[in-house]
Amino acid sequence: MLADFTERLARFVTERWRLMLALWITATVVLFATAPHWKDIAYDGDFEYLPERMTTVASARILDEAFPGDRARSQIVIVLGRKATPLDKNDLMVGDDLLRRLHHRFGEVCWQRAITLGYTGGAIEQAPEPAQRWLTRALESLDHCIAVDQRFYERFADSVPDLPPTLTQPRMAIAYFDRANLLRQIGGDDQQASNDDRDARILVPDIETLAIPIAQRDLTAWASLLDLLSWDDAVLGSLLTKPSARLAVMQLSSELAATENINTVESVGEILDQVRSYSLARIPEREGRAEHLELEMTGSAAIGGETLIASRDAIRYTESITVIMILLILTLVYRAPLLVAVPMVSIGVAVVVSTSMVATLTQWSIEGVVPWLDIRVFTTSRIFIVVILFGAGTDYCLFLISRLREEAALAEWPVACRRALRGVTSALLGSALTTVFGLGTLWFAQFGKYHYTGPIIAICLLVGLVVCLTLAPALLRALGPRVFWPNVVTPDETTTRSLLSVASDSDSKAARRSSGLWEWIAIVLTRRPLTAFLLGIVVLAVPGWYGWIHEDSVTYNLSSQLDTDAPSRRGYRLLSDHFKIGEINPVTILMVRPEDEPREILKKQLKSLSDLLYAQPGVVAVRTPNDPLGDFPPDREMGLLSSDAWKRRALQQHRVAQNYFFSNSTRFQDRLARLDVIIEGDPFALKTQTLVSQIGQTLNEIARDPNSDWAGSSVYLAGTTPSIIDLRTVTIADNQRIKIAVVLAVLLVLIAVIRRLGLCLYLIFTVLLSYYATLGLTVLFFRGIYADQYVGLDWKLPLFLFVILVAVGQDYNVYLVTRIVEEQRKSGWLSALRHAVSRTGGIITACGMVMAATFFSMTASAWMPGLLHLLGIESDAAIGLRGIIELGFALGLGVLIDTFYVRTILVPSFVALMGRWKPKPTKAIDR
Repeated sequence: MLADFTERLARFVTERWRLMLALWITATVVLFATAPHWKDIAYDGDFEYLPERMTTVASARILDEAFPGDRARSQIVIVLGRKATPLDKNDLMVGDDLLRRLHHRFGEVCWQRAITLGYTGGAIEQAPEPAQRWLTRALESLDHCIAVDQRFYERFADSVPDLPPTLTQPRMAIAYFDRANLLRQIGGDDQQASNDDRDARILVPDIETLAIPIAQRDLTAWASLLDLLSWDDAVLGSLLTKPSARLAVMQLSSELAATENINTVESVGEILDQVRSYSLARIPEREGRAEHLELEMTGSAAIGGETLIASRDAIRYTESITVIMILLILTLVYRAPLLVAVPMVSIGVAVVVSTSMVATLTQWSIEGVVPWLDIRVFTTSRIFIVVILFGAGTDYCLFLISRLREEAALAEWPVACRRALRGVTSALLGSALTTVFGLGTLWFAQFGKYHYTGPIIAICLLVGLVVCLTLAPALLRALGPRVFWPNVVTPDETTTRSLLSVASDSDSKAARRSSGLWEWIAIVLTRRPLTAFLLGIVVLAVPGWYGWIHEDSVTYNLSSQLDTDAPSRRGYRLLSDHFKIGEINPVTILMVRPEDEPREILKKQLKSLSDLLYAQPGVVAVRTPNDPLGDFPPDREMGLLSSDAWKRRALQQHRVAQNYFFSNSTRFQDRLARLDVIIEGDPFALKTQTLVSQIGQTLNEIARDPNSDWAGSSVYLAGTTPSIIDLRTVTIADNQRIKIAVVLAVLLVLIAVIRRLGLCLYLIFTVLLSYYATLGLTVLFFRGIYADQYVGLDWKLPLFLFVILVAVGQDYNVYLVTRIVEEQRKSGWLSALRHAVSRTGGIITACGMVMAATFFSMTASAWMPGLLHLLGIESDAAIGLRGIIELGFALGLGVLIDTFYVRTILVPSFVALMGRWKPKPTKAIDR
């Protein structure tokens, strides 16, 4: 049945090659023209794709409903500080330069948001209710901006550079201009508006022309900004102040890895650069002090945004380096321009068609065009698609061309094309299907990134397979024998100098030289198969054991994915030098009662719950309606008339505390109580996760206690640490499930293709051994590279490495074994094995190098910028993403081990042993 299919396919493609070319050209043009851009439909993030049953997902839904439009999902923390010495007045002047710019931008955002919510003019009280609060905030922020601007200029007046004035330098002229316009719109103080207008025109005479109306300003990058808290706040300032550092916190509505955070992080970076070049560069250095004043940003959104930027850079470098490597390898292998062009054109078409098709299907899924369709793509998905398509697609083309070279030496071109395609189709189908089914099993994962990414790559690989079975042979059929130019291959003689030359049935000396190495390897293996087998297993078993014991030694620390010199990592270190990291990453606890309760009673019950939480290990502070900053633990006494009592009352009335701890929504009013717990330690650390899990267990026990004030309540935890806990729980379960599914899927495909159970089980064993050996060597390599900064491999690496290596790693085994089957039809087992190894040795090696090169291209963001700099080529500095770099290295190493070790030693030696043990060796392997 398979033979009939391959014969019909080969005949159809080679006889109707013009139709094939026309169909693929049409499909490429139409799909490319109509498909959405990948970046427009790509998703990102990790926590957003946890199963619905996880507590952090449920808590996110409750927070969205209970606090609509006000929930901060991430934040950018800007740190101004020195390593040790206190900040002086010049340092604080730089801080004022920062604050005046940030407060003006926040005022713009609030004003524009009010317009979006329906405000068209008139008094604040007459505006739609949702817009009233934002108008008030806009005016407050502009007031604050101008007050800080005046203070800044008093300190900076003697240092003003001799530069033409702008809207923001040396004074915030635009802030005066905006406040004047806002006061006129809301019917505010006319005198103040006139004074502001006059001051703005004095600072920048043509400001009317330069300033864009507020409704037309492009504030897309700042649209998620919900609040701005700083050390300058009269009430909250103490929380954000240390002798050697100050903090400004931007609360954002976007998730930490939302794609819009890229623009936000870059825009905040531009403001920091403006401050550094304008005021920071002009403060005098302190005598005898080696340390410098630092201005950095960090926080969840900064880390998430830079991770996305790193992904974008990784895609850019990976795609370009992949193409360059494939071109170089094909050029070295073939030394024939048309033979280089055929694979490149075919794979280019496969990439365009598959990515366009997937992007279109994803858009249909998002928009609900097809109700049952559920597809999502991620920014990093494109890396895997490009790498695997170029690697596997080039391999498919190499095998087709290699077989065509053999057949062209024996028959006329049309017949040779048909025979070549027929001869490799079954091997290509078996090879591709192992990868497709292996990747497809990720559909059973519960974690969204696994669930969607594997099948998407599998679909694209299927498109690549179809292209290589139709378009590539059609191109070869159209070009004719001149495709080998400047070499010549005819039915009469073979005079090729390609590295992929394969010996024909003739005894040409050139052919013998090209396959001599592999003939020698085949002879050695078949003479001493047991020695080769045992020695081969032992050599891989040592690093395999190391990989086995370190398989779970991974890190879920998002910040550790970035280079140590990434801006957010620098900011993180500066922040941790002066503040407890847990203070900006609290664990949010939601207690949802089954019935309504008067709010005053809820406050009293929260007080007793707070006292209980303070008794839990690792708890530093508990923020409640009575104590919004967690400054007053149970053992801290406070007099009624003390300054602390005044501060506490002021905090309870601050906008941050208002509507934060209790919800005013109909469903949750007087039912939901919210409190934040500060845990000692790194929020990503396993120890912190253990402490948070214990707190969750304690709260659930209280909710189950019928005598408790919180009996029957539902308990939800939100925040970075609870999200990490849920992510670890889900992915560990997925790892176990998917590994079993991948092995079974690949095994079934192997059995269907090879039809020999013992050999198939052994092939699975070899790739498993190769996987653990690769993992062990990868751990050792990056331990050495990162040294004391090594905290473990990226948590996604073991599963992706397992799935891709087990699936892709079988390709070369399938190629070799199917060729052995073919040769056994003409000779005995020993001769067939030797002939198959010598015939496929060169081509499989070339394919393995191609695949390894494409995987290694994923590491380009780590070394390409430095290489370009050494060559004197200017390029944008890339932010390395360690997860991609580590995975690219591991996959490349694994393919090399499969190519040069497993396929060269372990598989042939085992087949030789099987042949010796069988009473009828010629039937050891049969279709």
